[in-house]
Amino acid sequence: MTTEHIILPHLTCPFPERISPFADQVHEQTLEWVKQHQLITDPHAFEHLRLSKFGRLAARAYPDAALDRLEMISNWNTWLFVIDDQCDESGLGKHPDQLHALHNRCLEILAGRLTKPEDPPLIHALSDIYTRLRQVSSQAWMLRFAKSASEYFEATFWEAENRYQHRWPNTDSYMQMRPFSGGLYTDIDLIEVAENLEIPCIARSHPHMVKLANLTNNVVCWSNDIISLKKEKAHGDMHNMVLVMQHELNISLQDALNLVKKLIDTQIQQFQSLEKQLPRFANCPELVVKKYVSVLRAWMRGNLDWAYESKRYSTQQDSTEYKINAA
Repeated sequence: MTTEHIILPHLTCPFPERISPFADQVHEQTLEWVKQHQLITDPHAFEHLRLSKFGRLAARAYPDAALDRLEMISNWNTWLFVIDDQCDESGLGKHPDQLHALHNRCLEILAGRLTKPEDPPLIHALSDIYTRLRQVSSQAWMLRFAKSASEYFEATFWEAENRYQHRWPNTDSYMQMRPFSGGLYTDIDLIEVAENLEIPCIARSHPHMVKLANLTNNVVCWSNDIISLKKEKAHGDMHNMVLVMQHELNISLQDALNLVKKLIDTQIQQFQSLEKQLPRFANCPELVVKKYVSVLRAWMRGNLDWAYESKRYSTQQDSTEYKINAA
């Protein structure tokens, strides 16, 4: 086994740093919520969760949200991280059948089914989130949220099949599935809950608005692939943009890192250009659109600020140089 010397590209975002005044409260509430639902019972794993500061991610991504809305969103994102870790680290992600059964039960909960005593903690926690979201949103929104969640489940099942079959995705298929496997479309749906908005279909489905959401998704997910590279390589997971491009193009890990960094910068530039071209929409005040776009901007910047203060990936902004097993 050889060791490769790696310098992580310095990720930047041109939007201003913002954070909710409720950041610390949301962080503490999220930890108590995890304890209440027994999502993590191992003390070392819980300490890692505490240092990951998922509540502060929500506070940075939705800086203007009310406290109760921010807590719901933070709980949902923490639930996603917990199930993601179970897939990546506990072996669940290498057993498609088990994952498929769990996903089906999750979708039943998001359709309004009641929990059963024998359901695992993940299901009871999801039911709690569903109940709280249902109280502040329309049935139409809940259906859209469930659809986004189902696409996330489908994408993570695709990853599980790849792991089970030891099958590398190519760059095209990875780029197609990555926006769904990151779960960020559920967070984009949650903008309406966070800001107490109702965005009509004529605006939400406009090609420019759809493209802005897609660009945001790419920036966040591809940035995470750079930041989490060491973690995922250590777990032998090929589902990382850097690793996929290195494998397909037969280039060095450093060249792949630099290439993904260029792609991220291009996505941000396209976002900046496109947001200036948004039309006015009938039955949708311009202020509503501006609030929606401001959260997309906050997600791109806030995700980076959170990643560098969080211990989830053990990556500090001023410590971008390390050695990694190359083979």
